[in-house]
Amino acid sequence: MKAKYQLISLDLITDPANPLRGEITPESVIDLVSSIKQVGIIEPLIVAKKAKLYEVIAGHRRLVAAKIADLTEVPCLVTKTKGMEAETLKLHENLARVDISPIEWSKHLHHLKTKSKLDNKQLAKKMGRSESWVSQHLTISTYPPSLIAALEDGTMSFTAARELAMIKDTNTREMYIKFAVKGGISPTLAVQWRQKANRELDRATDQQAPADGEPEAPPQEPTLPLCALCQEEVKPHEHVTLVVHDRCQPKD
Repeated sequence: MKAKYQLISLDLITDPANPLRGEITPESVIDLVSSIKQVGIIEPLIVAKKAKLYEVIAGHRRLVAAKIADLTEVPCLVTKTKGMEAETLKLHENLARVDISPIEWSKHLHHLKTKSKLDNKQLAKKMGRSESWVSQHLTISTYPPSLIAALEDGTMSFTAARELAMIKDTNTREMYIKFAVKGGISPTLAVQWRQKANRELDRATDQQAPADGEPEAPPQEPTLPLCALCQEEVKPHEHVTLVVHDRCQPKD
């Protein structure tokens, strides 16, 4: 990427036309604002010239924080990159950042795929990611509202949500989601629940269908593993790993 370094007045810099992140609030950049007040902006924003203004390609949070910190100008790298190249640059600049939510990734990937008319394989190549990663994030848009809500408020990880989304039966899936939000869930437990739910559904499908008018039995609430000592249920955030010799294990 060829770019020219220069200081640019904040009133000449505009937000990105299609920001990767959702709304950036003052609360979400409070640490960045504090850092900027102490040492300034270390990493320049990447911008593209648009008429007499400059649009942010990478560094939207830095722009918001700079305004809150009452800076008058910020260091920038001015590039002539535009269109698909600009979108790809934006994605690469944010790939290593952990504060991009799966929901935001999904929305931006859909925008990029539609705008540039790329298939999953082409999109993955542009981003330097696997095709399965792209496909999994695009699929988020098909998740039920309850699962999307759990992702948005951070009560469930994307890995766990992805597993629960693959539960075939709608009613069973909703029950598992509700239970996971209430009690917490690890990715490993989500895999177990998905396998159990789909296995039971496949088994029920193979059996004779209930007679007309006979109600189907409701799905059973998923169970948590039991503590080896007190025999009470262990929630995902309460368990610990214990390493012992085989010969030292308690015998029945």
